[in-house]
Amino acid sequence: MSAATRKRVYITGGSSGIGLALACFYAERGDDVILLARDQVRLDGAVGLCEARSSRDGQTIAAVALDITVYDRLHAELDEIVAAFGLPDLLILSAGVAINKRFLDTPRQEFDWIVDINFAGSREVARCLLPGMLARGSGQIAFISSSAGLLGIYGYSAYAASKFAVTGFVQALRQELSGSGVSAHLVCPPEVDTPMIAAEAANILPQTRFLKDLAGRLPPAVAAKKIARGIRKKQAVIVPGVRASVILWCARHFQDTFGRLSELLLRWKF
Repeated sequence: MSAATRKRVYITGGSSGIGLALACFYAERGDDVILLARDQVRLDGAVGLCEARSSRDGQTIAAVALDITVYDRLHAELDEIVAAFGLPDLLILSAGVAINKRFLDTPRQEFDWIVDINFAGSREVARCLLPGMLARGSGQIAFISSSAGLLGIYGYSAYAASKFAVTGFVQALRQELSGSGVSAHLVCPPEVDTPMIAAEAANILPQTRFLKDLAGRLPPAVAAKKIARGIRKKQAVIVPGVRASVILWCARHFQDTFGRLSELLLRWKF
């Protein structure tokens, strides 16, 4: 890989799940990869996995412990990271959590917590790093949302709310960035086989499980490859997975019919 095609990739939530799968993908490609997450032990393990996949002498694979919801320190900490490693060419905002509960079973604190991490944390990281990208006149920011950011799912009132917030934010941001050389991308995968999904499995609501099974599940490496391809092609919205793409297309173009069909299926099944 030539110096002109190498990228410096920052990934929040890079210690596990989709973030880690993308980190391994870009490490194998020969890019410099900077992982950001809260748990240093898990970050160290992720660095080891990425280093094993690295393909270039002198390639930077590094990790920095960072809590993206500690807003009063975030800007200064990111300034230090940029000073150490340079401004990213690609920023992937993958930090996220999920709660599978009905709305009235979700305390306000839990609802606010999931919105804080899934939306507000990513928003503030972008706020910190975007000015440098704009001054340079180049860069890409990929927000890892979810199919639940385009289509509400039973038991995901808090999760869907946080991901729909990401969707609206990215759509507006793309318009603001037009012509700047910096682009924003919305990534909406179906279920991906990650530790977050594994932790959810024991207590997932049967209605949620039923609906998610319709869209299928992707291995992390497959999802990462499809997401990276969409980023490379500068797609505005990236939906890895054929089944998920078909379902979301139907939901968008036949909204009322799709909604009624979903309700009928749930009443029939449960």
